[in-house]
Amino acid sequence: MSSERQEEIHHLLQAHGNLTVVELAQRFNVSEMTIRRDLKNLAAMGLIQREHGRAIYPPVSIMDTLLNMGEAEQEKARIGHLAATLISEGDSVILDAGTTTLAVAQALNTKCTVITNSIPIASVLGNRNEITVLLTGGEVRSGTFALAGPVTRSVLKGFNADKLFLGATGVTIERGLSTANMLESEVKQVMLKVAKEVILVAHSAKIGQIYFHTFARWDSIQTLVTDSSLPESVREKLNSLGVKVLLA
Repeated sequence: MSSERQEEIHHLLQAHGNLTVVELAQRFNVSEMTIRRDLKNLAAMGLIQREHGRAIYPPVSIMDTLLNMGEAEQEKARIGHLAATLISEGDSVILDAGTTTLAVAQALNTKCTVITNSIPIASVLGNRNEITVLLTGGEVRSGTFALAGPVTRSVLKGFNADKLFLGATGVTIERGLSTANMLESEVKQVMLKVAKEVILVAHSAKIGQIYFHTFARWDSIQTLVTDSSLPESVREKLNSLGVKVLLA
């Protein structure tokens, strides 16, 4: 019954934009405490936002980023689930901006501290009581809601993270990890400097792609989490370079 009510609450918020706890309690003839539990669950899934006794349906552009991980959505979700198992209780973790790292956030239920430059990731994790979320600040990049620029880099330099879950636009054996944007590339390079362990999360379709700027070589990466379509020859080459490959 609670799942059906939560689904209906979600639909109502889509239609109305925002509703108060009192309004929802009256509509469903349940206690305000019950509604607050429903809203907490919906917020934990990144479907709504909670604010001062009411629930808000997030702006469409943010929700599109939260719910649509682009091509290969199911594979990215599996990568995210496997990568999330690498996080131990008490870890301090950097989650890079991107759709595959967003999948890690969606699967994460371990008590830890997360530092991120991704507004969508902060939205997903912000209402999970067991997770402390630190958002870097910086220039908001349209479309992705990633934060970049000098403010982002300056904030990241102050942290010492146990693990970094890193995204990349292009991945090759020869040229390493690359991206099409210099602002993002500079942020990733700072992340690499402040993390003890680096885990690349990337869909196999990115293997063989090269973009504008290489921000990391394989000697900076300890683990690659990807899907089962990764060619065996690439896996063997990465193993020879000392990179552990995990297939979701």
